[in-house]
Amino acid sequence: MTISPETLAEACELLLGPEWKRPTAKLLGPHHPDGARESLDPRLPFRWASGERAVPDWVPPVLSHLLSERAETLAADAKRARALCRLLKRK
Repeated sequence: MTISPETLAEACELLLGPEWKRPTAKLLGPHHPDGARESLDPRLPFRWASGERAVPDWVPPVLSHLLSERAETLAADAKRARALCRLLKRK
């Protein structure tokens, strides 16, 4: 599956914030299809973002899974935040 540099940037910014490129190498290292590693070459996300190199086919499914986990965490945090808001309004 091919993704654009823009889609890569949007996904990684949601996961890691605006300075996502270098942290993406560490985030994806444990998911490398040839075996887990501490990090990918930190230059790779920069090259993917610039379009210099295509994003490997194994990266989009990993990002999809990580985004799904993040969405679940955010949903749970939102539920807790709403409950705390109600509690604080009563005091």
